[in-house]
Amino acid sequence: MSVVLPGGDSVERGPAMEETAGLRRRFLIIVILCGLLWGGLMQIPASLGWVPLGPEQTRNNLLFVAMSSATLLVAWRRPSSFLPVAVVYFAGALLYASAAQFLVVEDQLRMLLFFPLVGAIFLIIGRAAAWIAILVAIGVFAAASADGSIRVSPLAASTFVITLCIIGLFFQAFSHQTTRALTMISRQNLALDAAAKQDHLTRLLNLRAFREAMQAHAGDLRPDSGFSVAFVDVDHFKAINDRYGHAIGDAVLVALARTLEAAVRAPGEVARIGGEEFAILLPGADLAEAAPAAERMRAAVAAMQVDAGGATLSVTVSIGLAASRSSFDTIDALLQAADAAMYEAKRGGRNRVALAGAG
Repeated sequence: MSVVLPGGDSVERGPAMEETAGLRRRFLIIVILCGLLWGGLMQIPASLGWVPLGPEQTRNNLLFVAMSSATLLVAWRRPSSFLPVAVVYFAGALLYASAAQFLVVEDQLRMLLFFPLVGAIFLIIGRAAAWIAILVAIGVFAAASADGSIRVSPLAASTFVITLCIIGLFFQAFSHQTTRALTMISRQNLALDAAAKQDHLTRLLNLRAFREAMQAHAGDLRPDSGFSVAFVDVDHFKAINDRYGHAIGDAVLVALARTLEAAVRAPGEVARIGGEEFAILLPGADLAEAAPAAERMRAAVAAMQVDAGGATLSVTVSIGLAASRSSFDTIDALLQAADAAMYEAKRGGRNRVALAGAG
């Protein structure tokens, strides 16, 4: 799943992207609160006759306060809807600022209302919307100047237009660099998260990731969400390390990982959970259905051959099976049952499969 950044770029969802979306929403709330403060402060002196807003702009001010209040409530209560809320709010704010250019002639600096709006649109909605807002601001300024609502010198008019465009370029560059930085951070976070869930030697899942996979399949271990777990342990692995060295031992573990992956024909998850111990998740399989798969894995490992510095090395494994449809009410209980069954296979002579609860 991907996230669309303010600049319009799309990157894979990750913690950095989620935080960015939250930051944009929080900034939107701050902008709306500032708009409410502005509207409230303008309404009080206008009602007392201290500020000559006029009846039309006073009405517009009341509408702006009402619109701001409504969008603030939606943005606060429905975080996922902040983007359409932002579009509605800034459209209303642009209309409010545009009307002021024609109706509040006593305010010679009213065109400055466009500047904070443009910057906020860049940061919250994106570059395309912000440049549209800049064109709207320039168009409104030109229209107000043409009908005499705004009376400034050509130099002042050019200063307004050029400054607005320069601000747009600054925010354009800032938005682009921010997007690049966030994309890099997101990719790094995703890579770190993947590495944290992977065994460095075999490239299989590690115990943490395996437990997460179990939890995803298990839920509350209801009967209709059953699966089985196979615990696999290499027989006499210490003797292999002692005789051939740890490099050959590692080669055995890597070969075993590939063999187990190939032997799991149905969709499953293979993990190295520590040392010479592996675990396999078999979704949708009870003990009777998982036993043939476990036996297939055992036979595949027994037929496996590893180059041990000129010699050919063979290994066997002991496998314990446990099913979630049995009387295990937690993930840990299920893992312990599979582990106990694996030790039962070792006590029975090794190179075999044992089922939890089979007596």
